Amino acid sequence: MVAVIFVSCEDVVDVKLSEEVVEFYAVEAKITTENNPFVYLYKTRKVNDDSGFAGISGAEVVVSEKEQPQNAVELVESPDIKGWYLVPEGIDFTGEPGKEYQVTINVDGIELTARDLLAPVETIDSIQVRPSLRGENRFLGIFTYGNEPPGLGNFYKWDIYINDTLLSQSDFLIFASDELVDGNYIYSFEIFTDFHQPSKPEDRRLKLGDTVLVKQTSISAFAYSFYFQLFNQGQTGGLFSVPPANIQSNFTASDGNPILGLFTAHDVSNSNVVVIDEEIESGLRK
Repeated sequence: MVAVIFVSCEDVVDVKLSEEVVEFYAVEAKITTENNPFVYLYKTRKVNDDSGFAGISGAEVVVSEKEQPQNAVELVESPDIKGWYLVPEGIDFTGEPGKEYQVTINVDGIELTARDLLAPVETIDSIQVRPSLRGENRFLGIFTYGNEPPGLGNFYKWDIYINDTLLSQSDFLIFASDELVDGNYIYSFEIFTDFHQPSKPEDRRLKLGDTVLVKQTSISAFAYSFYFQLFNQGQTGGLFSVPPANIQSNFTASDGNPILGLFTAHDVSNSNVVVIDEEIESGLRK
């Protein structure tokens, strides 16, 4: 038997932050088979500036099919949110599986571009909500069921909606590759556990009477890598954590400067809706 003892110590480090204002363009953009694309364009702030991101108005934003650039739509800025660009009313430009899409943004004489493949996603069979073994039946978990088609290279992201509201915090970023499960039926895969202090039931996210729906979406290999880096950066500060760093974007700029953010294309499969009833609650350990 080998015993390893870790000794904890604490040093006070005076971190000198640069006063240089480094403003990078940053973009969040998405197209799915359910919804028209959107683009949010803004600039970053200094690390110690908590005033929020400034959206950028006046950009020319176009989303197009890579193979058929003439099939394109020019987005218009939302009157309510600065830097938020949407498809004009009355136009349908939802994504199609198997096609590659491109975002082109012209702003301040600079062209920003990104591409992503909208891969097809396997249909999700169903979900269940029941007590999780991870917490000895003290917490509810969400479990998915469905087939994983043969052939490596499929990547997935799951979006959880509770009472029609997306769990959007980075703590709930759920994604995976098919590397270890290629071609198998995925039985009872737990994508979420409602961990909370048992003495504080008010902190539960899954409560009696709530509705739960899961969207199983496809992501590209690049998006999988991006989310993996994002997850690792979210764990910084521990003994074995990765050093802080900007995450590589799939956007490039004509002036060669770095761009932050990601353009993603998703096929979407919706699960059944589960209502948390007394029978589900009865399985929890009190």
